[in-house]
Amino acid sequence: MRKFKKEIMNRGLTIVEVMISFVILGICLAAISETGRIAFHNAKESREITQAEILAENILAKVRLGIIEMKSVTDSPITNQSADSSYNDTIEDTGVINEGNSNDVLWLYSIDVNNVEDTDNLVELGITVTQNPSHTSQPVRCYLVRWILVESEQ
Repeated sequence: MRKFKKEIMNRGLTIVEVMISFVILGICLAAISETGRIAFHNAKESREITQAEILAENILAKVRLGIIEMKSVTDSPITNQSADSSYNDTIEDTGVINEGNSNDVLWLYSIDVNNVEDTDNLVELGITVTQNPSHTSQPVRCYLVRWILVESEQ
């Protein structure tokens, strides 16, 4: 009978074993939480980079179509299309937060036009799209370069 009582008493967990299991569980939850935070941050950054690339391609198309003049500009705001425009750009978070305040512009673009050496009608067109530094501590930037053949004026 005495042997039977010892077996019953040895079946339970001690407080030390319970505490160790809670510590292991806490470490695992902290690691999973940090992994989720990093994944969310990377997804947000990836979305912003893709958005900057789309905006740069959009500016390039407007320059090639003549909607935007092919001349060098620096930090020009990307704003929503005006009401009289025949098409709408519906990229999330583009444009301005409050119309009229230049600090509320979310995206800026710069155009750099350079003549290519040893050619008369080849132009290097560089377009930089960046987030407004007043809205984010680490602005995303996209730089796009195209060489464009222009007709020489004679």
